Amino acid sequence: MKPKNTDGQAKRRKDALRGAVTATVTQLAIGALLLWLRSGCPAGSVLSKVLLVILVLELGSIVPIWINLKIRLKEIEGGEENAAAQY
Repeated sequence: MKPKNTDGQAKRRKDALRGAVTATVTQLAIGALLLWLRSGCPAGSVLSKVLLVILVLELGSIVPIWINLKIRLKEIEGGEENAAAQY
């Protein structure tokens, strides 16, 4: 039988991964919506350029999500939450 804190760590890892995947899928869906909206704009218009900038920012936010997931998984693995809970 596994120690209880290992089960808690597994749940926290699973929740962190689920959050990163959900955020990524959401960002990709918003990106697809922005592309669809941009396709209806005249080429070279101000609105088209604004939508392109927003699209780049949306898709660019995916990388930090996965960087933060990696950091979070290291925190969980290191037991930092368990140590902090003792205080």
